[in-house]
Amino acid sequence: MYSGTYGSNVKRPEHFANRYEFSPALGTWYGDPNGAGSGGGCGWGNDVQSPPFSAMIAAGNSRIYLHGKGCGDCYQIKCNRAPYCSQKPITVTITDECPGACNDVPFHFDLSGTAFGALANPGQASNLRNLGQVDIQYRRVPCYYGSTKIAFKIDAATNRNWFATTIEFEDGDGGLQSVEIAPYGTQSFVPMNNNWGAVWAINIHPLFHGPFSFRLTSPTNKVVVARNVVPRGFVPGYVYYSNVNF
Repeated sequence: MYSGTYGSNVKRPEHFANRYEFSPALGTWYGDPNGAGSGGGCGWGNDVQSPPFSAMIAAGNSRIYLHGKGCGDCYQIKCNRAPYCSQKPITVTITDECPGACNDVPFHFDLSGTAFGALANPGQASNLRNLGQVDIQYRRVPCYYGSTKIAFKIDAATNRNWFATTIEFEDGDGGLQSVEIAPYGTQSFVPMNNNWGAVWAINIHPLFHGPFSFRLTSPTNKVVVARNVVPRGFVPGYVYYSNVNF
């Protein structure tokens, strides 16, 4: 049973205004004990298994997932239940939604088996996972993926009239407020639509062709431009890495 306490006003984790303060939540885990969880609710699929996510991910309930707007947000999480928890914070990225009963508490993180085990003291990972759930503390933090630059995974259904891409690995805010695309040889950026999760799409004319550039705006209005990152002869399902990040 969840035993965390809250004030009278429950608010969503908003950027980093309270980044130095931890708040209570419920932590559970899903999938294989040493598994990577899922990126399905954000469009990242099995990418969560590999660096830079490296299976350190979580699904969030409605106040964390935010209908997909929470995709890419990063959090520090820790627990203090003796003798299982190390009390040292780990960092996870929101890559999926935890629906249904996850919304019985204000904030619920359903972690991959790998991430949940990383909360434990040495030798206690299996015992901690055997609890099934544990009271945790969390705080929103900036994302940092080291040398990894922002990547564009082309939707498998992309064609000459419709273009869609899943955008990954944004440092800082983690998510995006808006995405604009420009065809080759122009600076005429046009807005894309956030279809779901981290997937952005646009209807295009066959003459609207690559290499495509993208202007990305974070929720705190930081802007980067990834120029000529997706080639004219792009391959649906392929990932193209830019040379920029926030």
